[in-house]
Amino acid sequence: MDLTDLPDQEIYLPNDYTDPHTFLDSATKFISGFDRLINMHITNFMTHNQWTYIPKEWREALLPNENDDYDWISRLVDLASANMSVDIWPESLKEYINTTEKLSLSRESLPGYDTQCTIDKLIRLGMTEKKIHEVGPMSTVIQHVAHRRQVESVMDLGAGQGYLSRTLAYQHNLNVLAVDGSEVQTCGAKWFDKHLLKSRRPNANLNHVTDMVTPANVSTILAKWSKKQDQEENIAAEEEDEKWLVCGLHACGDLSSLMLRLFIQSDTIVSLVNVGCCYHFLTEEPYESAGFPLSKYLKVQQQYRMGSTAHMLACQTPCRWSDKREETLSSFEHHFYRALLQYIMVEKGLAQVNSPPVIGRLNKKKDFLSFPIYVRAALKRLKVPENSITDNEAETYYAEAKANQVDKQIAILWTVRILLGPILESIILTDRWLYLKEQLADLPESKTKGVWMWPLFDPITSPRNMVIVASK
Repeated sequence: MDLTDLPDQEIYLPNDYTDPHTFLDSATKFISGFDRLINMHITNFMTHNQWTYIPKEWREALLPNENDDYDWISRLVDLASANMSVDIWPESLKEYINTTEKLSLSRESLPGYDTQCTIDKLIRLGMTEKKIHEVGPMSTVIQHVAHRRQVESVMDLGAGQGYLSRTLAYQHNLNVLAVDGSEVQTCGAKWFDKHLLKSRRPNANLNHVTDMVTPANVSTILAKWSKKQDQEENIAAEEEDEKWLVCGLHACGDLSSLMLRLFIQSDTIVSLVNVGCCYHFLTEEPYESAGFPLSKYLKVQQQYRMGSTAHMLACQTPCRWSDKREETLSSFEHHFYRALLQYIMVEKGLAQVNSPPVIGRLNKKKDFLSFPIYVRAALKRLKVPENSITDNEAETYYAEAKANQVDKQIAILWTVRILLGPILESIILTDRWLYLKEQLADLPESKTKGVWMWPLFDPITSPRNMVIVASK
């Protein structure tokens, strides 16, 4: 992978926008018109009559009748994955589909930035194809940014099993401190190192530690693991403080936000490379340390809040539906089963209409073979007597719901709702980029200062594919 420089543009906004503030204004205004749709829980579909959450003309256009001979599921998948509409659909529906696309950041990789670098076979130990696809370009970007900023030391936050850390240390010859909050992950990373070292000389430039890094302790941690600790004190005192790059590949929830704050608040950290994920773990309280929003524009001027349900929706990736068709169909069925069970339980006095019980994960292979089997598994998990809903009752309710096309209604509502996910993710990502721009604005101009964000991975292989690069 040949990266002669960072992308020409610092941020690639949708075509109709050149200013991030204007884009955020448009995106948040549009989203605000669909609060009820965004914050719904599909479990309550029947008990809350959620089918009415979308306009009647949309329901009539999307719900197939008995005489329809087309594959309506394929049409839904096409609608979600490619923002496709049909000429006979209402103009309001077509406008909704079009707007959701116009207000979403492009996820297609930039030419020249999606080439896979070849990772040594030994370093690839334990990596899935998806992980190889991510670590290759990510490590190359980090190496490029480090070289550009004359940085030799990297702190990999949320390092996990150490896949990125090992590639940076062994393939790109960087001094790497791999930090994770879980001792289990750190032990796993050291296990992989041990097997790698059987056929290689030890690499003193890679250290795995279990720690919780904060703005208060980051300087102490970096000083402890500085390469200069091995030098004579009088020599070290004469030299400039060691510069660090902080990075994270799919840093979960607030960890990405913390990473951005560490970069801004630490004089030692001069560069950042981050790909975030797991927006459903983002916090919006307490105010000062919340994971979202970060920018003064959204947090202070707009006083914008998204909410936990919207954070979960931001994780959805409708563009993958066509490539994950079977998973999509199974997901529709699971939503139908759960909503129907809630309806039955409310009717029989086994659950409250506004407080559905949490079932948790069931076995996808054996617990969803039929609705009665699912009911039995769910009741057992809830510690409710299994004979509270008999197999015959479950079959009767199921047949009636199918006859009333409840399963199709759920699939349609979920598809219409899912189109809002990429806009929500775009708001989160643009807020992070803008936060960095705001914070760096007061620093002197230099050839290295800037904030860049662009899609680095293939969006089908790795949906959370937006990388943020910042340098002081």
